[in-house]
This record gives sequence, C-alpha cells and structure tokens, in this order.
Amino acid sequence: MMQDTATKSSATPALGAYDATFGQAATFNSDVGFSLAVSPDKKAFTANFSGLTVRIDGKSSAPMVSRAFSFALPLTGADPGQEIPFFVQGFVLSEKGANGHLVFTVNDQSIVADFPGNSENEFLQQIKYRVGDASEARITVFLAADRDSTSNSAINLNVTAIDTDIVKHQG
Repeated sequence: MMQDTATKSSATPALGAYDATFGQAATFNSDVGFSLAVSPDKKAFTANFSGLTVRIDGKSSAPMVSRAFSFALPLTGADPGQEIPFFVQGFVLSEKGANGHLVFTVNDQSIVADFPGNSENEFLQQIKYRVGDASEARITVFLAADRDSTSNSAINLNVTAIDTDIVKHQG
C-alpha cells in the first residue's frame, strides 16, 4: 500500500515527544511517605521518598524482607512507541552474605537490579519506557533483601527518588 505524502505539510507539527505531559497529581498511590513534584509544563516530575527501604539488621531480623510501592500518574499526548526514560535512585549498604534486589516497573515494562553482598554505593537505574496505549504511567518499585538464616549479615536497600524529564532526555 502506498502512502500519499504530497498532502503533508511541514508547517503542521507532528504529535510526539514534546506533546506528552504528566498529570499534576497521582491518581493512585499505595502508601504514604512520598512527595510528588510535577514541573509547570508537566513534562517532568520527581517523586521523593522518605522511607522506601528494606533492612535486615543481623541475626535477630527475618532472613528475607520485601516492600513494594506503587503510584499512577496521568500521561497524555504521548505517541505509541515514544520512548520516555524513567530513573530510580537510592543506595545500598550490605555485608558479605546479604543481597538486595530491585524491580522497577512502568506499566508493562520492568528492569531488575541485583546488589550482591559487600555493596556500599548509591545507584541510578534507568528504564527506557516505550509508550503503548496507556493513559497513565503506573509505576511500581519492589525491593527485596535476603541472607542465609544462620548468618548475621546486614543490609539496607533504599529508594530515594523516581524521576523523568521528557524534553531533557529526547534525542
């Protein structure tokens, strides 16, 4: 099938990256203890967390812990197939024998990051979300920590922020 391109005008901007915007407020969140700041042009947001943490404090603690947090933010004007990068950042401090795991999901796409024992660092993980037909960004973070049940090893895995900037990261 041939496409007629003669009637297309270069004066008419195509929908796309610069038309996508986020809503000013979350339509759902599974917990308290986070703040959401959406830019005035609605092209960027930052969600900051004050207690999105999993922790094992040695032998008196359970050998496995997990925590999940979810929120949804309206997304309008994005073309199917458009790529929007989302970032999750935090820190991990673990002793030998204790491990941390992060699953970061935006709608139907996920990334996994594993943090082995003897980790002590800040992290920044990115998911390059490819827009489908969703009318919102449904974001979930799942944190897990584990160690052998006979171990005294400790771990602290924390997410401090999730953010994106549609305009800054296009290109």
